[in-house]
Amino acid sequence: MENVDNLEISKFEALASRWWDPESEFKPLHDINP
Repeated sequence: MENVDNLEISKFEALASRWWDPESEFKPLHDINP
């Protein structure tokens, strides 16, 4: 795909492993949407 920003892909791939961890920096999201 030509409209893909590889920097954005890399950024979200790095976050993916912590996304579902309820104690990560995403804890506030887990708190409001348990």
